[in-house]
Amino acid sequence: MIFTVDRKNGEKTFPTAGALLLAALLLLAWRLAVIPQLGITLYVDEAQYWTWAQALDWGYFSKPPGIAALIAASTVLFGDGILGVKALAMLCYPLAAAACWAIARRLYDARVAAWSALAVLTLPMFSWLGLFVSTDALLTLFWSLGLWAYLRALDRNALADWLLLGLVGGLGLLSKYTMAAFLGATFLHLLCFHRARLKTAGPWLAALFAFLLLAPNLWWNVAHDFPTLKHTADITLKRQAAGGLKSLGEFWAAQWLSFGPIFGTVFFILLAQLKNTWRDERSRLLLWFALPLWAVVSLQAMKSTANANWAAPAFAPAAIAVVAWLLARERQRLLAIALALNLALVGLVYHWPLVLATVNAKNPAKSSPYTRAQGWDELGRQLQPLLAAHPQTVLVADNRTLLAHMLYELRAQKPLAASWNPKGEASDHYKLSTDLRPYRGRDLLLISENEPGEQFLPYVAGQQKLATLRAPLDAHTTRDLHVWLLSDFKGY
Repeated sequence: MIFTVDRKNGEKTFPTAGALLLAALLLLAWRLAVIPQLGITLYVDEAQYWTWAQALDWGYFSKPPGIAALIAASTVLFGDGILGVKALAMLCYPLAAAACWAIARRLYDARVAAWSALAVLTLPMFSWLGLFVSTDALLTLFWSLGLWAYLRALDRNALADWLLLGLVGGLGLLSKYTMAAFLGATFLHLLCFHRARLKTAGPWLAALFAFLLLAPNLWWNVAHDFPTLKHTADITLKRQAAGGLKSLGEFWAAQWLSFGPIFGTVFFILLAQLKNTWRDERSRLLLWFALPLWAVVSLQAMKSTANANWAAPAFAPAAIAVVAWLLARERQRLLAIALALNLALVGLVYHWPLVLATVNAKNPAKSSPYTRAQGWDELGRQLQPLLAAHPQTVLVADNRTLLAHMLYELRAQKPLAASWNPKGEASDHYKLSTDLRPYRGRDLLLISENEPGEQFLPYVAGQQKLATLRAPLDAHTTRDLHVWLLSDFKGY
């Protein structure tokens, strides 16, 4: 049985638990089937996170340790192949949908809960992110679980529920510092609507528990001169770009599309009717844990630029509010059409290379969102025999992209590797975590996307071009990698 009937409200159908589970499994199977057909390897951030997972620590240059721990667990269970790296991150989104079901069930009823879970499962934002390993996976899961735990704590005021909220909040912070926005929203919600709870021990113990979980990462930052905090401040406060209304408009257009045409439009209606929406305690609570994050990212877009996924966790509570609004007006047919449109949009993106081939695009590499993850595996295969022919060399690159990709593609050979960093600047993970100076007297295998000039000559006895590797991306585009042997490294 795919649908059940809400007996309290007459003939009002909604998906059964079995149907939701089947939908989650089918969507997951779809993603697992699509990824090998895209002709991709890992994106640069995914490859970098994989290298983090090879040396677990309490912190890394640009992120807390959650994503590294997730990949480490995923590869232990499923191997180091592309699907093995992605597997547990892909599971985070169905689990977030389950948490949204529990939130909606507590706030509304079984009907709203079922349709909300299905909406979250099929949102274009989460469907796109579900193909990749990113910090948004854990953040979205813990954001959703955090809201569920907060509702439990409000209802029962049990110490165990407040500690559960602290646990989820701390794990969220270890995934991405953006979770601080959730904790801030929680405090403000208590201050505005449940001030009496702040006179009890529960909320403060939750905050203390979350801080204690984050403490090892904070200590790691202290020991390494705050690289993660500096990087976060740099991309949120110091980055300079065009910004302005154009950037803000592009960001919100991306949010509308990430919701889907109908859900996005209904969400904007909710915002336009915010005064009425705010009167409903349930809608107000859901938007309370969505709008502040969107506001912060919108300010970032105005100042410089903002990626569409930076507000990803906000989609979870907002989707519940949209579904509840539609069902309160008996627009179940429109809801079903919205879900179908979202699935069609997801299918278009998942099978975009096939679409380009069907229309006979002349230069598909320039029109595909997957191009950045293509060609690196072929370059790795071509680099393997060169590395094998010079087994005592240290693999060196002049940017993090090359090191991240090649360390993953050459994982079977486990080469010694380091970032070229004569100035000693800790400007990325590899410059922070690797040091070429202990390898004085060794030969270096330099990989670069550009032909090197004479900038390396003061530091080595000589340099010799070994090869230019090329991976075709389409009939007109290649990804090139130049390989040089630098002999007898003298030190910086």
